[in-house]
This record gives sequence, C-alpha cells and structure tokens, in this order.
Amino acid sequence: MRYLLIIILLFEFTTSIFASPKIDSLLHVLDETIADSELYENEKKNRIASIKAELQLENIGSNESFGIYEMLHREYEFYISDSARYYIDRCIDIARANDDGVKLANAMIKKANLLATAGLYPEAIELLKLVNTGFLTKQDSARYYLALEHTYLYHAEYVRGDDMLGKYLELRNVYRDSTLLLLPENEYLFTITKTSQLIEEGLFDEAEVLLLSYMPKVENGTRDYSVLTSILAFLYECMGDGEMRMEYLIRSAISDIKAVVKENNSLRTLAELLYEEGQIARAHLYVKTSMEDANFYNARLRNLQASKMLPIIDSAYQFEKEAQQRKLQQLLIIISVLSLFLLVAVFYAIAQVRKLAKSKKEIMKINNELHLLNSELKRANREQQRSNNLLYEANSIKEEYIGRFLGLCSTYIDKLEAYRRMLNKKATSGKMDELYKTLKSTRLVEEELNEFYRNFDSSFLKIFPHFVEEFNALLPEEEKIILKQDEHLTTKLRIYALIRIGINDSAEIASLLRYSITTIYTYRSKLKKSSLHKEDFEHKIMEIGAFRPV
Repeated sequence: MRYLLIIILLFEFTTSIFASPKIDSLLHVLDETIADSELYENEKKNRIASIKAELQLENIGSNESFGIYEMLHREYEFYISDSARYYIDRCIDIARANDDGVKLANAMIKKANLLATAGLYPEAIELLKLVNTGFLTKQDSARYYLALEHTYLYHAEYVRGDDMLGKYLELRNVYRDSTLLLLPENEYLFTITKTSQLIEEGLFDEAEVLLLSYMPKVENGTRDYSVLTSILAFLYECMGDGEMRMEYLIRSAISDIKAVVKENNSLRTLAELLYEEGQIARAHLYVKTSMEDANFYNARLRNLQASKMLPIIDSAYQFEKEAQQRKLQQLLIIISVLSLFLLVAVFYAIAQVRKLAKSKKEIMKINNELHLLNSELKRANREQQRSNNLLYEANSIKEEYIGRFLGLCSTYIDKLEAYRRMLNKKATSGKMDELYKTLKSTRLVEEELNEFYRNFDSSFLKIFPHFVEEFNALLPEEEKIILKQDEHLTTKLRIYALIRIGINDSAEIASLLRYSITTIYTYRSKLKKSSLHKEDFEHKIMEIGAFRPV
C-alpha cells in the first residue's frame, strides 16, 4: 500500500503548490527514502544480529556482557522500545550483581529516558528518584537532569490543553537550567538544550546561529541530525518562515528514516502541513507511516498525536480518491466514444495503407532501378576521373621531360663543343701527355652522371612532390628511407621513380642509372620483401599520384 501511495504521489498533479523547486525536490527525495526504508531497516537488523552473535562467544565476563547489552540498547533505543528496555534491564541486573554504583546509576537514567519516550512519565520520574546521584560525574549529572527535563517536556506535550501543562513546563525549565550549568559548551546536548531556551526567550537569531554553526559536526542520517533539523524547523516556525520550516522538517524526516528512528515527530508534523496545503495523498502516506512507526516503537505520545490527524487526513484522502474515480469514469466514457471513432479511422487507414503499399512497391522498384543507374554512373565517373588523372600525369611527365630533354641536348652540345676545343688545343700545342691523361679520366662522366641525377630528381619530384613520403608509408618504420640534407633521391628511390614513370625493365633501369642488372634486381627484391605489401608492392608504387585528391 505504501508503494502504491508513492506512485500516486508521482502523478498527483502536474504543478506544485510550492513556489520553491527545492522543497518539491526534497519531497521527492523523502518519497524515495520512504520507499527504500526496508533497505535501511535490514542494515540495522544485520548490525543488531552481528552484536547479538557476540553474546554466543565462550568465556564472556560480566563486563563484556554489560558492554554488549549497552550496544544493543543503543541500537534499539529509538527503534523498538520494549527491546531497548529489555537490554537496559540486563545492564541494570549486571550492575547490581557487581555492586557497580556508577554503571547502575547511568543504566537507570537510560531506562528512565525509555520510559518517558514510551509515555510512562510517572514511572520514569519514580525511577530517576531512585538514582544514587552520588555516583554521577558532572557529565552524568547533566544527563540525569536532562532526563528529567525530557520527561516533563513529554508530559507537557501529552497534557496539552490541560491545567497541568504550566506546572510540567515550569519543572522542565528548572531541570533544563540545571543541565546547562553542567554541560560543556559546543557539544551536542548543550546545543539542543540551549537553543530551546533561546527560542522560548525570543532570541531567534542567536538560536539560529548556534544551530547552524553546529550542523557541520553532525552526520546526516543520524538521530542527532534529525533532532537538530527538527529544532531548526520549530525555530523557523516561530520566526514565521514557512518555507525554511518545511525544508528542515523534510530533512529531519529523511534522516529519521535513514537512521531507522521509529520514535519520530517530523514526519507527522510534515503530514499536517501538507494536509493544510492540499497535498492530500502525500499527507496520507506520511501520517500512516508515522502511525506505523509509533505503533512499532510503542510510543504512546506519538501514537496519540498521529491518531488525531489520521482520521481527518484519511477522510480527505478517501474523498479525493472518490473524486478521482468519478473523473476516471467520465474519462472512460469519453475514451470509449473516441475509441469507436478510432476504430472507424483504423479501418479507413488500413485501406489507405494497402493502396500506399502498392504504390510504395512501384516506387521502390523505380528507386532500385535508379539506384543501379546511379551506381553505374558513379562507377563511370570514377573511371573517367582515373583516366583524367592518368592523362594529367602522363602529360605532366611528357612536358617536364621533353623540356628537360631539349635543355640537356643543347647543354650537352655546348659541353661537347667546349670539350672538343680543349682537346684540339692540347693536341695542337703538343701536350700529348695531358691529352692522354684527359682522355683516360672519368671525372667528366661522373660530373655528367651527377648532373643527370640532379635533373632527373628535380624533374620527378616536381611531378610527384609527395613521392618520398608516400613511398615510406609502404615500408615498416625500420626500413623507411631518410634523405640527407640537400639530397633529392637515393638510388633505391630513383629505381622506383623510373618504375613509376613507366620504365619497368631492370636492364633499361640499369642502363639509365649506370648500375649492373644484378644490382637493380637485388634492390627491387629486397625492398619488396621488407615492405608492408609484399604481394603488390610495385602496384602500390604505381598508385602514388602526381597530386593528392582534394
């Protein structure tokens, strides 16, 4: 039922009654936390089971047992009242058996707090009277007076509207003043006790500063955080700040659920506020949850407070549900009529769809044919582009090398003429030894060969400016050719440069470069084996373009 209510909350209204998105967001967080409350409770149960397991260990002394019972009392203190009382009673039994006055006095104070929380105020006061205060330290005495202060405060809440209210509040104030004299400042108990005094005296700003300055010291999801935020909510109520009151009530309620605090008050107060604001479904969920927690804990005061509001909120909730059901019935009638029109429309649409399907098949057939034609056209365009590129390269090669060829021919004619004159001059002057020496020298051939290389390299790289870069891309890193400074092409690069422009015969390449056919074949074989494309290396060389496509 709780999860169903949460689902209803999510779809209750499209607009929020709160102007602040922060409040609305916090309410959604609270709804989710309530939905996950079982997870938090399971964690607590596992923790309790782990502590109880220690009681099964062998050779546990009374002091160890006392410590374990104290831990179990702390776990159950705001979770299950009867269980908490059972374990604090065990602590009292051990303290009495050991004649330990200090432990006995402190355990009795803790039990009195449990009795007051459960609504057994006379019993709590009677028990506190039996405490031997001579065994209490200053800090323990503060807790003793604080137990009396809480007892009379709870009693005052219980008799609200009765003549005895003033008496209980007066006693509460007396014990609160005694508590403040003993508690050290800047600790949790002093903070919550002092702020209640400041609020009653109308010193709201001082109370706010004190509470907010202590907040960072307390972890969210603990009982202490829940109490601090609930006091802040009460403070903002006194200050007339409704939005801040709502915010801290929500934060307190969230922390109560995470800490598995069944003795809580914030959720019930929040339900009353939401009821007044018209959020009936949420108010109903919160007051029911608060009532279930009070019953589970066995807190008479909280049970009484929740039971007063539950019938009012439940009545409004049922009225709202009936109104929603009437609206739902009207909507069902409208939907039925619309469904009839929709059925007619569907049959008409089916007929149209069939017609469209037939047309679509025809269109698809035409589109497929167009697609085939388009593919053929693209392929033809690619072939045309490839042919154009090849023609462009061929023309570039022809233009470049024809120009170079004519220039070299003219240069060689001039050089031959100069060489002839030089030889003739030496012969005429009778310098036969110098003539023979010149004729035997290969320097001229070497110079001309170097000049041939320079012209070839320059012409080739002008046509294929990215040849070296793309050639290296076909080789692994360790085989890449690194050119020296001012070097155009190496012998290996010249071999494949000649192959790129169409000279593929090794004998012809050897003749042009003045190497043996074996040397040329060795270069080609080694490069092919060490390349990244052993099967089609020279085919990849032929794919190196004269220009890069844009």
